[in-house]
Amino acid sequence: MIVKEFLQLRRDRRLFGMLLIAPVIQLVILGFAATTDIREIDLAIRDYDRTHESREYVRTLTASGYFIPSYLEGPQRSDGEVLVSGRAGLVLVIPRGFARRLARGESADVQVLVDGSDSNFAARGLGYLQRASLMYSERRVNLLASRAPGGASSRLPSIGFAARAWYNPELTSRNYMVPGVMGVLLLVTTMVVTSMALVKEREQGTMEQLIVTPLRAREIVAGKLLPFMVVGFAEVTLTLAIIVLVFRMVPRGNILSLYAIAGLFLLSTLGMGLLISTLARTQQQAMMIAAFFVMLPFVLLSGFVFPVANMPPAIRAVARLMPLKYFLTAVRGIFLKGNGWRELWREALFLTASGPIILGLAVARFRKRLD
Repeated sequence: MIVKEFLQLRRDRRLFGMLLIAPVIQLVILGFAATTDIREIDLAIRDYDRTHESREYVRTLTASGYFIPSYLEGPQRSDGEVLVSGRAGLVLVIPRGFARRLARGESADVQVLVDGSDSNFAARGLGYLQRASLMYSERRVNLLASRAPGGASSRLPSIGFAARAWYNPELTSRNYMVPGVMGVLLLVTTMVVTSMALVKEREQGTMEQLIVTPLRAREIVAGKLLPFMVVGFAEVTLTLAIIVLVFRMVPRGNILSLYAIAGLFLLSTLGMGLLISTLARTQQQAMMIAAFFVMLPFVLLSGFVFPVANMPPAIRAVARLMPLKYFLTAVRGIFLKGNGWRELWREALFLTASGPIILGLAVARFRKRLD
């Protein structure tokens, strides 16, 4: 019996590959991607002082390796739009008199606005900013001490922070994670069910009945998917009700926008499930393909747990092809920032394109025959 099982395992190349090759690939990819470190933070700077000291302070922040600075022009009331659009995660405002206060050995306060929707990002970003500011203060104190008679020490001209977290003032991680769970649940439930749709017909012997019907391939596919599309929208409604009633999180954006984005995302998840169903021969194979090659990589590389911006470039390129990444960005923006279509158009455009492409591949793979 043991010999027979090994022979069957060796002859089933798909199962053999999934058991040995898939874990190796996932370990290599996820080993690089699974990191909570945050680097290369987009830092928008509004410098009202425009002195040598303020420019030197910005250079110190850049030299820390954590920030990518850019200067803001125009009215200060537009700073919130910079955070909403995602062009920057932090906004630093250097007030007038910054250099003057440092020269007198006083504390020079700066204002920091941070995108608090991701509490981990906000806390780490502020921590990096404070650390780099402390380095600048210590360097300035050493410079003043070296210039003083006899090397006398000088009072520390420190940098003070007036920090304000937008969209999630308490920096509660649950506010960031709960909307993302909606996307993960939609991916898992709808894709798993559709990945076994055609395989189940073959195993139960009812595929012959579908083949002899006058329905064309795309009509069979539509008949398989439309009921699950309705189930998907029902799941969106149920999860939305739980988020509002249990977690007390009311979406700041338009509910209809949330349903529209969810509908575009469902086209991708249902299409992926159906594509898996055309590739697998048994329900076991369909489940393993869905779990190993779709659900686990999608969840870990989509930004649900680990920030995509800090992954290696090659992994980041793969993550940009995942519909779940764009849905998570959109749904978190709707819940926490109140994003409208002016901010959601990139995510909507990708989901609008990816859904028909994946469905088209599934329809192209499906044939009205048993082999």
